[in-house]
Amino acid sequence: MSAMRRRDLLLSPAVTLLAAAVPAQPAGRLVQVTIGAENDWFPYSGERDGRAQGMTVELVTAAFEAMGVEVRLELLPYARCMAQTRSGALAGCFNTTRTALIEDDYLWPARPMFSERFLIYARADDPHTGPPLQVRDLEGQQVAVTRGYEYGSEFDANPRILRVVTSHDENNFQLLLRGRARYTLAPEANTRLLLQRRPELARQFKVVGALSHFGICTTFSRRHPDGRAALAAFDEGMKIINANGSAKAIQERWRRGTAGR
Repeated sequence: MSAMRRRDLLLSPAVTLLAAAVPAQPAGRLVQVTIGAENDWFPYSGERDGRAQGMTVELVTAAFEAMGVEVRLELLPYARCMAQTRSGALAGCFNTTRTALIEDDYLWPARPMFSERFLIYARADDPHTGPPLQVRDLEGQQVAVTRGYEYGSEFDANPRILRVVTSHDENNFQLLLRGRARYTLAPEANTRLLLQRRPELARQFKVVGALSHFGICTTFSRRHPDGRAALAAFDEGMKIINANGSAKAIQERWRRGTAGR
């Protein structure tokens, strides 16, 4: 991908139509908010055809629009998105796993948008044949991880795991093929999409363990002037779209793989 250009992106017509079916409710003085959208974690959030697309993009958009708040999405790498939210340059960012290491840096929604499970992958010829690996089994091993991502408090706080850091999940799998790491952690949906796009990789890896299911959140800034109002609007909007079935419809469509085509 070319050097990232920071831009504001309005929502897709499909999401606007979906949210328009939900009665608008007052959100105090908050009329518009800019949220950071991860640019490279499709099918949850990524840049496609010059704009933000993905399951989380639609969920966040629908939640704010249910409250009558116009949301503008700024595409940027996840680590930068989180840093700018922490500093107050952005009101919020997605997609985030809530862990003890970052708990005090952000404002958190009442509930995650959805949950995802991270699997532990090794090369297909890896000698491991025992029970599924857990976090403690990764101690002393080289594990490829993506810069700025959270993998749960148990993993993130364990200094005995030898992390090999890259900029992208796909790079982590390449490190395994080159023998520069033994394991990598990756969410099921993203890996499924990767192997569909790169079928030559499908037989080169195997699942050797799993982490717990983690809630995926939109986090909000403690320092941005709209951070608390945006969090309040988002929480109320998520209640609306969960109650009327819009959130479920969005998730089911993306998990079936029928969206974003």
